[in-house]
Amino acid sequence: MRRGLIGGAVLAVLWFAFGWTPFVLQGAGGSLATLAQLIPSPMRYGMFGLPAPWVVLVQVLTAAVLVAAFAVLAMSLAPRGRFTFAAGWLAAVLSAFLIGASLDLGNLFVWIGRFGVRGALGTMGAAPLTVWWAVLVGWIPSLVTMSLQRGHAVETEAGAGTDAAPARRSRVSTSVVAAALVAAVAVIALPVAAQAGSAAAQEQLRQEQADAQAGADPDGAALADPAASGAPVPSAAPTSIEAADGACTAEKTTILAPAADAATGHRGQALQLVNTSDAPCVVNGYPDVAYGDQNGHLLEVTVERGHSFMAEDPGPEPITLQPGEAVFAVIGWDANSVHGQLAARSLWVAAYPGAARLTWEVSMDIIPGTTVHVTAWQVRNPAAG
Repeated sequence: MRRGLIGGAVLAVLWFAFGWTPFVLQGAGGSLATLAQLIPSPMRYGMFGLPAPWVVLVQVLTAAVLVAAFAVLAMSLAPRGRFTFAAGWLAAVLSAFLIGASLDLGNLFVWIGRFGVRGALGTMGAAPLTVWWAVLVGWIPSLVTMSLQRGHAVETEAGAGTDAAPARRSRVSTSVVAAALVAAVAVIALPVAAQAGSAAAQEQLRQEQADAQAGADPDGAALADPAASGAPVPSAAPTSIEAADGACTAEKTTILAPAADAATGHRGQALQLVNTSDAPCVVNGYPDVAYGDQNGHLLEVTVERGHSFMAEDPGPEPITLQPGEAVFAVIGWDANSVHGQLAARSLWVAAYPGAARLTWEVSMDIIPGTTVHVTAWQVRNPAAG
């Protein structure tokens, strides 16, 4: 049992190493942020946006599940009590699945009443993330446990057949039951803590908005610092691709960006590209999006093309706009606490990368390390439902 607990501890250490490292690298920005995309993480970035007491509790419960569940499953899956490499790897995958499944069920129970089954299912997705991560790295704790077993083989053989064997088996059985109870309690408490932390984060956001309306610093973000270092937001995205003939360039269009919309824990910003010229033009692909912070510097944000909780992505296709006609796109992201943080205070958008960007003053809960998802331009307004 002790070897199983050590293997579970190794699994927990790997969990936090693979979870926190991309988050830290993402916050560092630059090439390190690119490197962060290559590291598989079992943790959603929303985990890091919880208030301090809740994020600590969630991490402690996660560690308890990983250690206790791995130990119990590794013992239960071992044939005749003899640990195998395959049993350990499977135990790691199942332990990670318990965490992802419990978080998904918590989201389902919380949001099914408000969004219905389909909407609640859209908030899930932790289980595939955690299982895939465990498939990739779960062999490591299994290998460690196997090496510990080989190191104790002589001791086990020496103790076989003695009067101490029944007592040893009794202690192992008691340890398995105790570990199973710890795992069960932690699995049940984990989604409760995660949802409570999410509710606390939302309440913090509401309080910050109330303070802003009362004359406090907007959203509680960090004050502007004239001495802060950073690069200004480029007026156009660097690219070697030239606009095709007949494209909807900046000279032929304008972009409208209404106020952001919100669902609990999620945000959406609709964009509208209008042909203001007197001739047809063609738009194809995704808008170019960037953000500036309160110091006027480029905010380190990852922009990914695709769908979000707020809108589906139909993919790029050429669309011919007659004079006065428009196409639409939606930027989506998860809510964040901006207290004391650099945050998005200007939005920069162009019809495509390389075109001249238009800019607006905004106040959004987008902070360094946030990932935003942008849909392709499309004829129907996806934000209209």
